[in-house]
Amino acid sequence: MIRLFNDTNFEYVESEDSLTIFNDCISTLKSIKDKSVDLIFADPPYNLGKDFGNESDSWENKNEYLNWCYRWIDECFRVLKDNGTFYLMNSTQNMPYISMIINDIVWVYDSSGVQSKKKYGSLYEPILMAAKSDKTKYTFNHEDI
Repeated sequence: MIRLFNDTNFEYVESEDSLTIFNDCISTLKSIKDKSVDLIFADPPYNLGKDFGNESDSWENKNEYLNWCYRWIDECFRVLKDNGTFYLMNSTQNMPYISMIINDIVWVYDSSGVQSKKKYGSLYEPILMAAKSDKTKYTFNHEDI
């Protein structure tokens, strides 16, 4: 396993150069060494009340949700190497509160007719690309895009 942790009391899947962890994000991030991760791609719950069978997408109010986001995002930047890159997906409703970007990437998709009955539905999700500072020498493999 990639040696980033003091404690591995969680389920994970690893390959030669990547690691996927199945656990509470904040407690897991707290167990990772400072400045030890090259790339983070986060797709957290959006607090839209979607039913995933475990009530993982519902907070009591927006401030509670955003405070949770700020806590795990701070931990992500703590473990991110100085030249690392951070990608974050979230809903369009939340992006104004958590945006810290190099680029906005837009993932456009077909909702296949499943739309909200109370407002216009979204046919895209924003993805933020961020780094620790404006001077960060992050990796961008333009040939692979």
